[in-house]
Amino acid sequence: MKLHVFDSCPFCVRVKAVIGLKGIECEISPMLLGELPASLEGKFERFTVPVLETVDPKSGNVSVMAESLDIIRKLDQLNVPMFDHYEVSEKLESRLAQLKPVTAQLLYPRMPKLNLPELSGASALNAFTESRKEVLGQSIEEALEKTEHYLPQLEEQLALMEQELDVEAFVLGRRNLNIDDIAAFAELRNFTMIAELTLSKYMRTYIDLISSRTNVATYPPIGK
Repeated sequence: MKLHVFDSCPFCVRVKAVIGLKGIECEISPMLLGELPASLEGKFERFTVPVLETVDPKSGNVSVMAESLDIIRKLDQLNVPMFDHYEVSEKLESRLAQLKPVTAQLLYPRMPKLNLPELSGASALNAFTESRKEVLGQSIEEALEKTEHYLPQLEEQLALMEQELDVEAFVLGRRNLNIDDIAAFAELRNFTMIAELTLSKYMRTYIDLISSRTNVATYPPIGK
């Protein structure tokens, strides 16, 4: 099996986390923004990541799957399942939706500084930088300079998320990992690139614990 990903894509991280948790043998194949691997050409009307590519050992036929939830369900059920359901709770989905506007302003300006595989080519980096101007309503340089303006909004949302997830209970071993934790970690992992962000003790430990268990590394902090 091969998983095609963008390193910074939270939906890709959800799948990589499950692969790591279950110790599944699967090649992780980072893609370059704007370039489709030859093996995937013509397979999708609308291309999204992640994509799980599977080759039948007998026939050699290639099959592809492109929805992270479907991929997670497939991988989890290869052996004894870890999860009893795969849909993220409405409460967490709502919290993540509220996070999106502010996180875009904080994350997009830092991504070009991380040597991400998806931005490793000059054309990919230029396309990313130009496209984000429209999304942000300003250049990534201008957004970076306004870090202190956006941080309080992010920290407020993270405090609410910490309560809703009962992060303390997980850190103290009072509850097991669930699918909401996987989805939350996939977002929180990106926030580790924000040098100016202050995380609570329990939230920092929560991120580090899941990172260790899944073998999905966090990012080095990038300041403005």
